Amino acid sequence: MSFSKGLKEYAKEAWEAGYGHPFVQELGRGTLDREKFKFYLLQDYQYLLAYAKVFALGVVKADSREVMARFSASQDAILNSEMALHREYMMSFGVTVRDMDEAKPSLFNRTYTANMLAVGQAGGVAEILAAILPCAWTYSDYAKRLKNDFVDNLSENFYKSWIDGYASDEFYESFEWFFSALDELCRYKSEQELARIREIFASGMEFEYLFWDMSYKRQMSYDNI
Repeated sequence: MSFSKGLKEYAKEAWEAGYGHPFVQELGRGTLDREKFKFYLLQDYQYLLAYAKVFALGVVKADSREVMARFSASQDAILNSEMALHREYMMSFGVTVRDMDEAKPSLFNRTYTANMLAVGQAGGVAEILAAILPCAWTYSDYAKRLKNDFVDNLSENFYKSWIDGYASDEFYESFEWFFSALDELCRYKSEQELARIREIFASGMEFEYLFWDMSYKRQMSYDNI
């Protein structure tokens, strides 16, 4: 197993806890409270704006023209394709693009994105890839598993387009290059440096779990825990 693919096993506990979270499971069943999903969409919309900035740091720090182009293409996909899905859902709730732009990120959201941006500013391309990989990889994995686990009622599921979008080959292909790029960058790193990459990835997995939990509870900060 390559170093990058092995990161999933390293953070397996948080990975599986995320898939087992009520938000994700109810999403698959189609029983998730729509107000919780609305809260999630507004928060994720704000998250993606910051997430895209981390890709911009990847462009700045990459030495390879190919890697620069890949970061740039991924950023474009986030700002246009992925966020378009969010806008489509939000309009079904009667929420305008202005509402989305003016939504306040929660304390947990700000902490997650601040951590990614700090990693991106202080580290190199390998660190950036380790920070952004948990989001893309888990969404792809979770959506594929939901599609399989809840296949019998998927056609009637209100969240079918969300599941289909993230379970698609196109979505996986949009970040598949992360793995080979990270493996190449880590080939000659010391064990201490590799341990740092693992910890960045593991922290991202914990933040992913907290994002689901925050959304399920519609929790903006510590004062409404």
